[in-house]
Amino acid sequence: MPRSLSCLCAIAALGVVTPSLAADYNDYPDLRPAYPDSWENSADNPLHFEAGVRYWYSIGQQKMAIGPNTQTVDTKTHSGEAFVRIDDDSTSTFVEATAGYGIAHEGTYSNNGGADFTMPAARLGYVGTDFGWLPFGDPKSGFGLGAVVGYQYTNDSPDTGRANFTTAKSAADISWSPTTGNWSVGGDSEINNFEIHEAKIGLAARADMGAFDLTGEATVTPYAWVHGTYGAAVTGPQGPFGGGPGGITELQASAAQINGYAYGVGGKMLVGFHPTDNLTLRVGGRASYLQGAYDATYDKVVVNGPAGAGPYTDPTLSRQRYIVNNNPFSMFRYGALVEISGRF
Repeated sequence: MPRSLSCLCAIAALGVVTPSLAADYNDYPDLRPAYPDSWENSADNPLHFEAGVRYWYSIGQQKMAIGPNTQTVDTKTHSGEAFVRIDDDSTSTFVEATAGYGIAHEGTYSNNGGADFTMPAARLGYVGTDFGWLPFGDPKSGFGLGAVVGYQYTNDSPDTGRANFTTAKSAADISWSPTTGNWSVGGDSEINNFEIHEAKIGLAARADMGAFDLTGEATVTPYAWVHGTYGAAVTGPQGPFGGGPGGITELQASAAQINGYAYGVGGKMLVGFHPTDNLTLRVGGRASYLQGAYDATYDKVVVNGPAGAGPYTDPTLSRQRYIVNNNPFSMFRYGALVEISGRF
């Protein structure tokens, strides 16, 4: 069969089959139609997502004590942070998670009200989450007022020096000479490490006025657990970690470990501008204050030097743990916030 005749026959056959297929398809009117082009951005979706970054310039002050010995620290910190917020219009609730870290620090500290020393370094890091319910207002109108509860972990640890302490646990840790009676023990030091686990509750509000918005919180902290290492605390003689025959030597034998509670207040306020529907720029401020008391636990050792007139008998070492109760402290930090975020 000529090639042209074959093509004509195929076209004719297709013309006969197509109406039949169309008729069969129309027999099933309940078949699911294709998705609309904008199905994922339905106007009825009650969930709104926002994510962004912030810069926080903060000024902080800490006041710590163990017994009669006090230390005051003043710091200035540049921090960067990231956050994610989800709003649910159907329940008038929101969840927000935040994480931040101090990038640069400067400051001074003083002991017992004396001269100021330059703070060589510091650490500031924090993560937290808030859950809010805004039953007063109308999410569709852009205004909501209600309550917020949250948890935040903070490590706010300025470097204010290190107190030396001996690492000797028993007489077996003493290096000494039976001939001369001279002895020595090992030493170490630790940095400050202050950790705060904080629960908060309070009021939250947000007003969206089209091109501008306003976000605010005012909270109280009914309880915060504060613990860690007060490495700068001097709780006993720091050396020299050695001596000669005879005599009794007392030495600091650990860094001070702290464990206590606190309560306080906090808040933030941000004013936002929307250059586009999805972009937001905000400026404002944030502040928090905690005060409380902690117990400080530390060790001391007493070394009895080698006895006799040579050859000498073995030295001895006794170790004792001390607890100093109800040492007051306070932590205050406030500063300016700048935020850029995207909404979707």
